[in-house]
Amino acid sequence: MKNTKKGRPVDGERQAKQKNKLIEAGKSLLDNKPYSKITIRDIANEAQLNSAMIKYYFGSKENLFIAVVESLSAPLLDKLEKIESENRPLYEFIITLSDIINFNPAVVSILKEEVMFKSTPLSDAFINAFPGKVSELLPKLIMKETSIEDEVKANLAAFNLVSLIISPFLLDDIRKGVWDINDDQISGKEWADYVYNLFINGIG
Repeated sequence: MKNTKKGRPVDGERQAKQKNKLIEAGKSLLDNKPYSKITIRDIANEAQLNSAMIKYYFGSKENLFIAVVESLSAPLLDKLEKIESENRPLYEFIITLSDIINFNPAVVSILKEEVMFKSTPLSDAFINAFPGKVSELLPKLIMKETSIEDEVKANLAAFNLVSLIISPFLLDDIRKGVWDINDDQISGKEWADYVYNLFINGIG
């Protein structure tokens, strides 16, 4: 006689929606407060779900935010897969990375609190999802679009380019308070043109 498992049937679509609501709630909360200050209850309230759902779907708050990191990195990774065919792949890279950081404060929040000063599963996930993937492709794009032929120099140049893009967001208090540079000045086409020309002319 065949045994059948009793219980409520699994609704895959409903589960996917609930998981996505929790991920989006995590993103939204990170826009306004640091990761360490976000509680399980905060996430549940933001998602309008029972707090037990976080443990059910992700096991822990940290695992939920690892899923948040993966979700945030998806647009960049999608773009990176197509960027080599662009006329100016480095320019497109600058636009893409700047937009992701500018429109997703959660990225900067995790960078500041978790990645720069700690070694945790969350920081490891961030490094693998963002810098890890970028470091694989960007040096190749630099060698393709510039006169640099040495891989070591291309790697250094790639690090410098990423630093040019990210530093204004990490040093936002100094940028705004001392230099009076607002957020609008480090986004969009004019900013991308500036960074691109500075980088290309600087490396010769």
